Amino acid sequence: MATGIRASRREDVLRLLDEADEPLTVATLAARLGTHPNTVRLHLDKLLAEGRVERTTDGRGSPGRPAQLFRRACQEPDAGPGRYRMLAEILVDELAESEQPQRAALEAGRRWGRREAERAPVQEPVEGLVNLLERVGFQPRACTADGRVDVCRCPFFELAREHPDVVCSVHLGLMQGALQTWGGETTVESLERREDPDVCTAHLAAHTA
Repeated sequence: MATGIRASRREDVLRLLDEADEPLTVATLAARLGTHPNTVRLHLDKLLAEGRVERTTDGRGSPGRPAQLFRRACQEPDAGPGRYRMLAEILVDELAESEQPQRAALEAGRRWGRREAERAPVQEPVEGLVNLLERVGFQPRACTADGRVDVCRCPFFELAREHPDVVCSVHLGLMQGALQTWGGETTVESLERREDPDVCTAHLAAHTA
């Protein structure tokens, strides 16, 4: 039971810091909570160790030792998968509303591919392409004898079903931009999209000027 009480009082300390317009002293927190300052210090030490509270000092130049002040630590916004999904939806919707959505998506993908290729130079472009696709979340299979790369498990599958022209054009541009940067004799001529099974096929061809 005591542990539950301590946790509850710790949340009370956080609540007071959230409500305050400025950092608070231990004495102020203790007075507002109706508890002993040493109890407040124990809670603050725990919250400091967890990174939920920040400590500062009173810089107003009063004589003697400056008072320690406490405030709620700045929290980083949650950047979980849901937020990235929301951002992807916004960007795809914007491309879909452009005058030439496929062309705009293709160029965006090529810029992305060129940047990725510049970060990871390769000796064998098709092998480099497979590795690049793995890094961005696909499960590719190279079939060089047939002049293709099977691109499995699209990480943007749901968006691709809603806006196939846009999302698939981005991926086609990604592959073309990377191969162009690596300077090989091969490019991706087209990307054949299939939903069932979730395997698209990148058809390779000799690069032409």
